[in-house]
Amino acid sequence: MKINMYKKELNEFEIFPKVSPVNKMITYTCRGLGIETALANNAEYIIRIIPQEEIATAKTLCIGDENCYDEITVFTDNKAVLKFEYTLKKEQIYTFRLLKKEENENKFIVNLRVFGAKEDLWQRIPMRGNTHCHACHSVDGHEDPFVVSSVYRKAGFDYLAITDHHKVDGSVFAINEAKKLPTEMALYYGEEVHVPNAYIHNVNVGALLEGEMGLDKYYHLHEKEINEEVENIVKEYENKLPEDIEPYDFAWRKWICDTIHKNGGVAILAHPGWLYDAHNTRDSMFRYAAKTGLYDAVEVMMGQEPNSSESNMQIAFWNDLRAEGINITPLGCDDAHRRYYKWDYECCFNGVFTIIYSKTPDFEGFKEAVKGGYSVAVDNYDGAPDHVVGTYRLTKFAIFLLSEYFPIHDELCFEESRLMKEAYLGDGEAIKLLSFINGRVKRFTDKFFGR
Repeated sequence: MKINMYKKELNEFEIFPKVSPVNKMITYTCRGLGIETALANNAEYIIRIIPQEEIATAKTLCIGDENCYDEITVFTDNKAVLKFEYTLKKEQIYTFRLLKKEENENKFIVNLRVFGAKEDLWQRIPMRGNTHCHACHSVDGHEDPFVVSSVYRKAGFDYLAITDHHKVDGSVFAINEAKKLPTEMALYYGEEVHVPNAYIHNVNVGALLEGEMGLDKYYHLHEKEINEEVENIVKEYENKLPEDIEPYDFAWRKWICDTIHKNGGVAILAHPGWLYDAHNTRDSMFRYAAKTGLYDAVEVMMGQEPNSSESNMQIAFWNDLRAEGINITPLGCDDAHRRYYKWDYECCFNGVFTIIYSKTPDFEGFKEAVKGGYSVAVDNYDGAPDHVVGTYRLTKFAIFLLSEYFPIHDELCFEESRLMKEAYLGDGEAIKLLSFINGRVKRFTDKFFGR
């Protein structure tokens, strides 16, 4: 049986905290894990600090002049643990190179990675998640909504919004079942909105209208009044829209987004580059919606068939918008309709996801992070390295976390996921075990960030 293995340094050594606020003296604790990599008791070691964005070449015009980096000499205690203090001065990845002091030549032990973060980033929680997927309430979806949630937890997801076509029911069901169990996974209300028909694909996350209904159901219950509202929007904007914006396309999108916002939700432009004869959203509408702030976020990465160019087109367009000074929060969503462990168009499960940096794991924290632009989109198709799309600042943090944080985090989520499913299906022992391990992810995160 093959199991996923994280990198050697994580398996053999640990250093905490791994994310620290910049310009603050921090005490680091380091040790080897197991008898093969244990450090020596009461022995002298050197920590060489290498800032990833400040190569020594800039000082000496010579690659590899290690004398230009800060060094700390420190002794292990009688339990072979190193403790030392250092202040990280700039937001970036740092290598702490551990060397053992020896008579003739210092012996290389290991390179350990840490991150110095500005306060606004350090105080946030990295959360892997998805805001566009389908379960059995979708006409083309499959699987029980709570079972779907447990499968995403198995893959290391911290949050999920099930967004069935035309319906919020699947997400409501999953949330109500989650309330019965002690789980750290956050579930949000969601639906893929197709009003007035399937021409428009919008994602609603968080907005639940009176009577636990979504926008589609609300529209069909009040069709006449809403059609009149849309006609009024068309009239209001008839002389304000650019020539290449179709008035009804804009008016329906505005009604959808306004209704989502009025009910406290987040409005997401779904897969604008999805190719079904033509792109799902016109380029002119994509640009105008981003420029005017109609949507809170856009899916720049999507689950897709192998060798498809759709995500590439969306990413390129998003980059062009940024070059024009137009900013809209990027998301990655797999849009999976089933979670079988094989690749096809319907099963893009875990090929694409989002990392948000949230102050709290609940929906309000998610909402604040999305509206503030604290996210990156990631794809990790089998056999390929992680591909991260976002600002440079948030991308480098995501790359660090994907290497140093998520491998251990994901193991803890895996343990929780099986118990979630078994407890939901009625296993009383699983409920007890789930209660026992509840809080482990948070405790690991607090340790990782030195909180």
